[in-house]
Amino acid sequence: MKPLTTGQKKFIYETLVFGRLHLLAKPVYDLLIGCELAAERGTDMVAGGRAGPEDELRGQVTAVVKTFERPRVARRLLASIRRRCPGLQIVVVDDSREPTTFTGVENLHLPYNSGISVGRNEALARLDSPFVLILDDDFIFTRRTRLGQAVRTMVDHPEIDIMGGQVVDLPLYVMHDYRRAALFDTGAAPVRPPGSRIAGLPVVEKVPNFFIGRAPRVRGVGWNPKLKLLEHADFFSRARGVLTTVMNEELRVLHAKTPFDVKYMQVRHDTRRYQAILHSLYQHRHRGS
Repeated sequence: MKPLTTGQKKFIYETLVFGRLHLLAKPVYDLLIGCELAAERGTDMVAGGRAGPEDELRGQVTAVVKTFERPRVARRLLASIRRRCPGLQIVVVDDSREPTTFTGVENLHLPYNSGISVGRNEALARLDSPFVLILDDDFIFTRRTRLGQAVRTMVDHPEIDIMGGQVVDLPLYVMHDYRRAALFDTGAAPVRPPGSRIAGLPVVEKVPNFFIGRAPRVRGVGWNPKLKLLEHADFFSRARGVLTTVMNEELRVLHAKTPFDVKYMQVRHDTRRYQAILHSLYQHRHRGS
């Protein structure tokens, strides 16, 4: 059997999300995700303990959550953080049409659709903790989100600027390999050669949108405010030669997307403008795809 082409995959995806099959696929997907998360919470309770001692995180790390038009999803993340890391400081940046005020966190409301880059830059400008934890709103903390252990490693190894964690995509528990992730060619040489190790962790050039960074160092690179979307590869392309990044596969979060949220997905997939911006910035100097 031949593998599906990109066009065929796009047709199937659009049929499921935007077509008549949406009415059947969405409840099945939601039920599956709900069952998996309930099972994970049960396992967490049996395993006991927290991801890291509260006193190690308080004042050390601030989580930055950028959310847009998904208050239910953001609340799910915040609830998982309270279960696993109750001492973690949190800033939620919301640029929804009607931003939500979440309890127990610092709320930062921005104009409608300001974008991921502006949101993260605004949050970083307000931080006074030495470390920042970058999160998407559709993540979920579990017993494997061992922040305390990760922070201790970064404290002991000041040469590490960013420590990325593993993002586990539900419902199939898929994990992506970022060791050969594509970047734009800026001509900069990496600070340390990819594949070398610090504290037993491999040096890489790009990690998922789940990472701990030294706040002043990350702030120095920042996100391009013109990029409301497609900001990820640009950030790590500009960080090449400036920051040292490692990958910690033992630091994990679950990732439960919302592919059947039609209004959200329409905005999220409208990337043509940002593709054009990247094209003008890098002029086809792209390593890989």
